[in-house]
Amino acid sequence: MEKDSNNIYLVDRKPRKCPCCGGKVVPILYGEPSSEAFEKADRGEIVLGGCIIFADMPEYQCTGCGAQFRKPIIYRNPEDVLKPKR
Repeated sequence: MEKDSNNIYLVDRKPRKCPCCGGKVVPILYGEPSSEAFEKADRGEIVLGGCIIFADMPEYQCTGCGAQFRKPIIYRNPEDVLKPKR
């Protein structure tokens, strides 16, 4: 499994279980958490990721070993984005 420069595993989809330790992989929630989010984090259903968000942040984390996962970023050609639609 490939890793990016931040040591985050690149995956096509959320792993069913951690390839490193076999542990549970859960989503990472970014932004200011609600009381419900704190409860989910306490139950191990999500991981709280903080309020600062970048494009290459991990999307999932193993609750056992802390390994992190994200989908690869697909950069589009800027000329295609700026072309007027006909």
